Amino acid sequence: MKASKFVMVALMGLTGWVRAEMVSIVQITDMQGQVGYQVMSHEEYATLTKEIKEEATIFTAVAAECKKEWEANKDNKLPFQGAKVKPRTAKKAGADFTDREKAGKKLSQLEDRARARQSEESKKEDQKAKQSKPKEEEVAKEAARTKAIEDAFGMISTKMGEKLKRPVPSFGFQSFEPKKDEAKKEEPKKDEKKKEEPKKDDKKAGK
Repeated sequence: MKASKFVMVALMGLTGWVRAEMVSIVQITDMQGQVGYQVMSHEEYATLTKEIKEEATIFTAVAAECKKEWEANKDNKLPFQGAKVKPRTAKKAGADFTDREKAGKKLSQLEDRARARQSEESKKEDQKAKQSKPKEEEVAKEAARTKAIEDAFGMISTKMGEKLKRPVPSFGFQSFEPKKDEAKKEEPKKDEKKKEEPKKDDKKAGK
């Protein structure tokens, strides 16, 4: 009886150890629609899921605020491109792994496939561009639209970062925040230049 209890306890301990070592490959789609993969433990995945829920909760209100700011600026000729920006999402890609090294190999395969798809898509786009030869006006319009989308993403991601007190990760580029420390560091440099000017005058006066 004692032996059977010992075996049960040992099995329970082994099960707990296996669960602790379980990892998943997680597919993450950022606010620009770019997809990436990461190997995560159950705890890391739970943290990510919590963060994404927090972001989704405030996203609609933040996007509405940014739209008002955009429309209030008369320099903006195009409509606010907030519809092109979506909240982050995450989901597990396949079954869990008990070995992080095996998960890493699978991750490399997924990344290779994604790069291959992107390469094919870019080749097709290049071929279409060569065949169609768009006019300068069309190229300018597309460039303006692309910039408007990037501006919308920048506004939304920055405001979300301010409200959440943390950046919202992106595969394209990290959401940015005002760098107050750098601005403060630049101020003394301007003063130093001003201090140097009288020295030059002194030398001329001495000559």
